[in-house]
Amino acid sequence: MASLHRIFFVHDEIMKFGKVTTKKIVDAFEITTRQVQRDIREMKQMGAPVEYSAEVGGYTYKRPWNILDYADKKTLLFYLFASKMATNLSLMPVVSRRLLSEIEDVFLKNYSEVLERISYEFSDTEPFSTELVTKIIDSMQTKTAIDIQYCNVSGEISRRTIEPWHLVNYGGRWYVLAWCRESFELRTFYISRIIKTLGKFAQREPFSKEIDEPMLNKCLHEGYGIFKTDSTREVTIRFYEPILNFIRHRKWHPKQRIKKTQFEDKPCIELKIPVGDYTEITSMILSLAPNAEAVSPPDFREQWLQRVNGILERFK
Repeated sequence: MASLHRIFFVHDEIMKFGKVTTKKIVDAFEITTRQVQRDIREMKQMGAPVEYSAEVGGYTYKRPWNILDYADKKTLLFYLFASKMATNLSLMPVVSRRLLSEIEDVFLKNYSEVLERISYEFSDTEPFSTELVTKIIDSMQTKTAIDIQYCNVSGEISRRTIEPWHLVNYGGRWYVLAWCRESFELRTFYISRIIKTLGKFAQREPFSKEIDEPMLNKCLHEGYGIFKTDSTREVTIRFYEPILNFIRHRKWHPKQRIKKTQFEDKPCIELKIPVGDYTEITSMILSLAPNAEAVSPPDFREQWLQRVNGILERFK
């Protein structure tokens, strides 16, 4: 599907100046002429009376058209609800505030008081570049690789060529699952750690690795947490009172298995879930200390114990 960001750009240019040239779209978004043509076809499917006019030297409308007519009121209401949820999170990074304001003025005047009473916040979020997210979305659409400058958790900066396949918001933060040409594997990149893109986007190479849907779905949904891998292992975690009721009603993973049991004559719950990387699940267990314990497999328990001992050594 064509980028809404580009479609609104085309619409605004035509409304302001009576036309928009292919060159102006290409220069604004660093895309190809063929991509512009695909966007115009997408606009026509939306009902836009857009056509190329040799007389004016660009794309124009055959008759007046309001892009907001394309969306029904229920969709817009949900869209506004989501945007209010995202006020402090940038969960909708490619939507302009001006457009949302226009939608409110035209369609949702009767809901303004209610919408002001909707908010949704996470305690821990980080800002990121909307321009960067737009480039990643365009990269996924055109299957064109991009070069990035990336800073890892240790503060080390490196240059990567990535082929983005999926954007995901996890816990209020945006990540991109991409094929990394340097490591030759699917990697999860934290978007806030992408310092910038490098080089001309329009000159990037096509994707070198084809990721089929089964492989992509396996990486996205097979294991617990944001660290996506194409292989998982089942881990066992044991929970004790007084958090058993909290654990019993929490959904950790679609493939989780929960069993009420006893350990050393005390009630407990054992949770089994698939995990591709131990980092996040270990942090989760530590956050519930001393009422949670890593049980198996042995290397998982050992990593948890190392973290526990590290805390003791540092603060004893």
